[in-house]
Amino acid sequence: MRRFDARRAVSDALKEMGLYRDKCPNPMVVPICSRSKDIVEPIIKPQWYMKCDDLAKKAIEAVKTGQLKIIPDQHNKIWYAWMEGIR
Repeated sequence: MRRFDARRAVSDALKEMGLYRDKCPNPMVVPICSRSKDIVEPIIKPQWYMKCDDLAKKAIEAVKTGQLKIIPDQHNKIWYAWMEGIR
């Protein structure tokens, strides 16, 4: 199914289910491919994440013990804020 047909089908399905709210104009620049002159649309890609809690704890400990030195020293506060706020 072509993307514009798919959009129409999705909006029709939402209307049938009573989930469609509104359609409003969205002023934006639509990117167009210089070669094919087709509209460039972002593709949603699967994301992956790493659990970095243990790594952050080791990095904090390295600065506290002096194994790693942050220069200049006033950036230690920023370092700790970044490492303690890791998600």
